[in-house]
Amino acid sequence: MAIRKVTRGWQVDIQPEGRGGRRVRRTFQTKRAAEQFKVEQKALANTGEWRAPEREHRRLLDLVVDWFDLYGFTLKDGENRKTKLISLCERLGNPRATNITGESWLRYRKKRLEQYSQRGKPINPNTVNHEHAYLSAMFGTLIKLRSWKRDNPLRGIPKIKLDEPDLIYLELEEIVRLLDELAASRNLDVLVITKLCLATGARWGEAQRLEAQRLRNGQVHFIRTKNSKARAIPIAPELEAEVRQGRPQTGPLFRISGYDAFKHAVSRANICLPDGQLTHVLRHTFASHFMINDGNILKLKDILGHKTLAMTMRYAKLAPRHLSQALEKNPLQTIQCQQSVNAVMKKDPKKNPEAIVTF
Repeated sequence: MAIRKVTRGWQVDIQPEGRGGRRVRRTFQTKRAAEQFKVEQKALANTGEWRAPEREHRRLLDLVVDWFDLYGFTLKDGENRKTKLISLCERLGNPRATNITGESWLRYRKKRLEQYSQRGKPINPNTVNHEHAYLSAMFGTLIKLRSWKRDNPLRGIPKIKLDEPDLIYLELEEIVRLLDELAASRNLDVLVITKLCLATGARWGEAQRLEAQRLRNGQVHFIRTKNSKARAIPIAPELEAEVRQGRPQTGPLFRISGYDAFKHAVSRANICLPDGQLTHVLRHTFASHFMINDGNILKLKDILGHKTLAMTMRYAKLAPRHLSQALEKNPLQTIQCQQSVNAVMKKDPKKNPEAIVTF
């Protein structure tokens, strides 16, 4: 039997060189992949180029090391991702890489969601989705580099479907309170970094690492960003002067990270933020008020440096036109308008209905 359905997928069982030749067994997640492997092996045998596949003895941790040495070291977050993959290997028991299957991952995922973090909170499903993405990307990259000659075991396995998170941003009065607290603390660097984030939509790290030579001609030039995409954002002359005042003419403008000082100012301003939304709320605040003030969604995409419009569309619902249409076109408003028209027509049957304006 050449191809048959087994518990783990579709198993190819062939002798490419014919009866008496070396027997090859390989299991794939899909029948199509199994058939493709069978055809490839037969074609190589017909041309005399076939060689018996090497046995795969590497464990999952070995793949992580190979991935990092071949590719991961080139990524900005390569070291961090390697650390997370190593931790994932430990939780999985560092099995043979060939034993990782879609089913084994789903079983691990269920067990992982039943665990608790060091803070005593249940593991966030989004954390598990990130683990899924990192592991799948590792296999996918090794396949492209031909270091892994089998299928990606997580291909086709869906991630956990999550509810869209609430869009958190600061209202104008909250912004004023925050800036007042930062000014009162006399930590001018943190105050200016905060203003830069609010004026440009920059990430905290991008603003904090800003160099003097990147501030020119009324624009802030952000480089070495999270997605490696450089962008230039105009700022007001007053803010540019405030950024330059008393700071170096070359090199880094700010000498501190300012994260803790910002955190304390948020607390003193009585602003409550969800976990993971401390300094990043400034970027959300810029984008949200940009759309509230009827900004263009495509322009916002460029300003934020998003790679896809889908990443920016979360802010579109704040646009005044979007909100006003919800007010004007809901069924209750339609009924009220119709009742107003009927009331006017009852009093004056000769009145042209199209001339009646309702609000």
